[in-house]
Amino acid sequence: MTLFLVILFSKRVMRNRVWTATMTPLASIIGSGFLIAAPLLNELSGDNAPYLMLILCIASFCVGEVIRWNIMSVESIVEKGAGSKKILLSEKVGEWALAFAYILSITYYLYLFSSFFLRMTHIYNPVIEKGVVTLLFVGISFFGHQHGLNSLEKIESISVNVKLSIILTILVALGVYHFSPEASIEVMKETKDFNFDTLFISLGLLIMVQGFETSRYLSEKYSGALRVKSMRNSQIISSMIYMLLIILFIPVFDHHPLGEKISETSVIDIGKFVFVLAPTFLFAAAMSSQLSAAIADMGGGGGLFSELSNKRINSKNAYLLIAASGIFLVWTFDIFKIISFASKAFALYYSFQCLSSTLYQFRKNHVKFVFSILVGTLCLGIFILGRPFE
Repeated sequence: MTLFLVILFSKRVMRNRVWTATMTPLASIIGSGFLIAAPLLNELSGDNAPYLMLILCIASFCVGEVIRWNIMSVESIVEKGAGSKKILLSEKVGEWALAFAYILSITYYLYLFSSFFLRMTHIYNPVIEKGVVTLLFVGISFFGHQHGLNSLEKIESISVNVKLSIILTILVALGVYHFSPEASIEVMKETKDFNFDTLFISLGLLIMVQGFETSRYLSEKYSGALRVKSMRNSQIISSMIYMLLIILFIPVFDHHPLGEKISETSVIDIGKFVFVLAPTFLFAAAMSSQLSAAIADMGGGGGLFSELSNKRINSKNAYLLIAASGIFLVWTFDIFKIISFASKAFALYYSFQCLSSTLYQFRKNHVKFVFSILVGTLCLGIFILGRPFE
C-alpha cells in the first residue's frame, strides 16, 4: 500500500492535469460501489456476478458516451440560450432530476459511513445508525451554511488517493488469494439462477457505476476536450477495478460463504479471509470516501439548487434544504431502498441527457441519433423496472 501512496501522492501525478480532471469522476464512481458491489452481486447471482457487473459497466459507458457528445455540442448552445426550446426544457428538467439524485446519493453515502462507523464500534442498532446519519447531516449542512464547503475540498483529493491505494492493495491481495492452494480446492456451492428478477434488481444498482457525469459540470476548471477525456478515462479505470474485484472475489465467497442475510458492511466479513489487515483498510476507505463524497455532492447539489431557483435559494441555504430532505429519507427508508431510489433518479437524469442528444443529433448524425434513442430507452427501462435489493 505504501508504494501506491507514494506514487499517487508524487508531484508528477498530483500535477498532471489529465489525472486531476480524471480524479473527480473516478472518485465518484468508485466512491461506495467498491464496498457493496462484491457481496451484493454474489448474493444475487453467484458465479454469474461478473456478467452482471459487465452489463452495468457497458450500460454506464454507453450513457457516458452520450453525455460526452453533449459536452462537445449541446453544452455550448445551452450556455448561450441558443438551443431549441425542447433542448433547453430537456436540460432543465434533467437538472431537477439530478438535484434530487444528489440528495439521495448524499443520504446513501452518509448511511454507509454510519453503518461502517458503528460496525467498527460493534454497535448494531438501527435507531443509533439513523441518529448518526442525522448528526452528520446537521453538522455538514451547518458548517456549509456558516462557512461554505469550499474549505473542505482538500479532503477529497487526499481521500481519493488513500482510497485508490487501499483498493489496489486489496486487488493485489485478492490476486494472491486467487492462486493460493485454498482457492484451488473444489467446493460444493449453491447454483443461483440468472432470471429477470435478478436483472431488475441489478438495474436498481446503477448507482454503483454512477458518477462519471460530474465531468460535465467541471467547465470552470477544464476544457470540453479534457472533460471528455477525463470522463472516458474514469469509466475505463473504474470498470477494470470493478471487474477485477468481482472476478477475484468469487473463490473467496466459494470457500467462505456469508451464510446469513447480507448487509451494507458484508465486505468486512469476507475481507478478513483475504488478508488480516483487509477489514482495517476497508474501514479506513469507507470512512474517508463516504464523508468526502457526501461533502462533494452536498457542495454540487447546493450550487445546482441555487441555479435552478434562479438564485432565490443561495447555496448555503440549499445545504439546509438538502439536509432536511436527507434526514426525512433516512428515517423513512432502509439503505437498499435508498440505493434503488438513487439509481432511478440518476437513470431519469440520464434519460433526459439522451433526449437532449436525440433532439440535437436529429438530421445531424443518424448514428448518434439512433444510439441516443436506444440508450435513452435503456435508462427509462432502469427507471421503471429497477427494483431494490431485499
